[in-house]
Amino acid sequence: MEDKIIVAVCCKPELYDSTNYYYRDKYRKDLAWRRVSEETGVAEDVCRKNWKGLRDTYLKERRKELEKRRSGAAAGVAKKWRFSAVLSFLDPFVAPRPTTSNMGQVEEMAEDLPAPPPEEETSETEDTNGDDTEERSTPSEAPAASSVSDSAPSSS
Repeated sequence: MEDKIIVAVCCKPELYDSTNYYYRDKYRKDLAWRRVSEETGVAEDVCRKNWKGLRDTYLKERRKELEKRRSGAAAGVAKKWRFSAVLSFLDPFVAPRPTTSNMGQVEEMAEDLPAPPPEEETSETEDTNGDDTEERSTPSEAPAASSVSDSAPSSS
């Protein structure tokens, strides 16, 4: 049954070729599915459902094969799906969707950030010295204040 559906659909490019003028014409597609149903002797909705399953399985198998080739993995005994060769007429019409990754974006974002302005060495040492004196004076005042407050209650 699947063989008959594949052969019948193959002769009707408006069902699978997105560049075809009639691909978006619902009337033409419905008519083509009726003809596929007549040719195969199977109900129209069953033909549509089986075709979708066949096409999706073919695309899945095709994706698996491309991944095996790209990964550099050792060759293994991979059994091909029985309709892979027959459905290869779909190859020009089904292109894999472009993938996105956030790995490149992180690097690009870091490159796009403005560089901090260069600081002079003399200004750093001056700022550091000024900060140190303020920090030193603050802690020394704190114990003096606490000793005064401690002595005041004891004298009463």
